[in-house]
Amino acid sequence: MATIHWIGGNLPQVGKSWATRALTESLCLKDDRAAPLVVDTSPNSILTRVYNPDLLKSTTPDRYFHGDGLFADEIFDLVEHHTLVVKLVSHSQASFLEWLRISGILNEDIRHHFWFISNGHRAGIQYFQEICEYAPWQIVWVRNHHAPVWDKVAEIETDLFQTCDLSGIISNPAEIQFIEDTGSILSELADPQNDLLPILTRIRIQRFLKHSCQNFTTDEVETKIAPHKLLPPPIAIEEDEEEEDIRN
Repeated sequence: MATIHWIGGNLPQVGKSWATRALTESLCLKDDRAAPLVVDTSPNSILTRVYNPDLLKSTTPDRYFHGDGLFADEIFDLVEHHTLVVKLVSHSQASFLEWLRISGILNEDIRHHFWFISNGHRAGIQYFQEICEYAPWQIVWVRNHHAPVWDKVAEIETDLFQTCDLSGIISNPAEIQFIEDTGSILSELADPQNDLLPILTRIRIQRFLKHSCQNFTTDEVETKIAPHKLLPPPIAIEEDEEEEDIRN
């Protein structure tokens, strides 16, 4: 069965990009023969450029769910041949839900997983409840490691969704920016043979990937993916060494 993993949260700066990385690379490391197709609907489709740059030759994902959301109908063609990881742009949930209603994609033979990313902001609970009420999909509440409070989540019917944690191992803004500026997938950056990165940065990426595999691809969130492209094989975690400065 075709599968779409929707990565949302509606609010900005909650960790959607890193959750997309975590899920995508966890799926790849779980099955190194295949990888999902990443569709980044944010401006410039940054993560699509990282994981599937050839996709931009034939599609325009950064136009999805802005104005005429019907541009997203390209998703029908993509999911016919690939498992998709679709990162939704911030403040697009209303347009996205309207597109779901108009397009009829929920009536197709497609398995839907919705990963709702939250940093504990109270406003996010309202958006999360909309997702819980809207569609019969598998819902996972992804808790950003640095979220301040979670007590309000108890007010939601917990049997409607599962929870997992987005690792907070990589939290230094300068290091995050450095990693993103490389334009590389995390598995490549974490390769022990990659001497272009400071050793401790490489180790933190390795641990982020290890924790992500544990958190995002458990038996409770079972996923099977279709062939698309290969990523580097699973990596071995190095031993700690003296910390080096992050290169800018």
